[in-house]
Amino acid sequence: MKLSATAFAILLSGAAPAASPQLDMVGFFTGRTHSGNVLKIVFHKSSSLVVDSVGRMDGKQFVLVDTVHEEGKTARIRKWVMRPSGPGRFTGTLSDAEGPVAISISGSTATIRYVMNGGLNVDQRLQLLPDGRTMSNHTVVRKFGLKFGSVDGKIRKLD
Repeated sequence: MKLSATAFAILLSGAAPAASPQLDMVGFFTGRTHSGNVLKIVFHKSSSLVVDSVGRMDGKQFVLVDTVHEEGKTARIRKWVMRPSGPGRFTGTLSDAEGPVAISISGSTATIRYVMNGGLNVDQRLQLLPDGRTMSNHTVVRKFGLKFGSVDGKIRKLD
């Protein structure tokens, strides 16, 4: 049997490999977060998308207020209101969405789905990174089943 260098080092040290951190969406987004992203829309050049957020519990629901800075546009405010709907599940509203927002969490990954104004279907995947304070953000936006745009970047917990 052939072992990788990492597996061999772990075997020698007797240590178990570090488990992926479990994602606690409320814990991660409580307080301040900062997201730096690249926005790609078909037939347009890539642009910067920066989101500064503040999250808090308000009774039994979680409220996240985003200040969205899209390159070449005036900053805007976006508001999420989410409630637990079962183990590893949340449902709620987003000021940019036409209908409900659904979040499902599995391990260190969250999948967020909703329809934006204009009939754009959003599928966002957040992956908690091993440091527990950073997430990768990959979002695909589709219309009529065709990819219309994407967002890729990182979200950092500041508090």
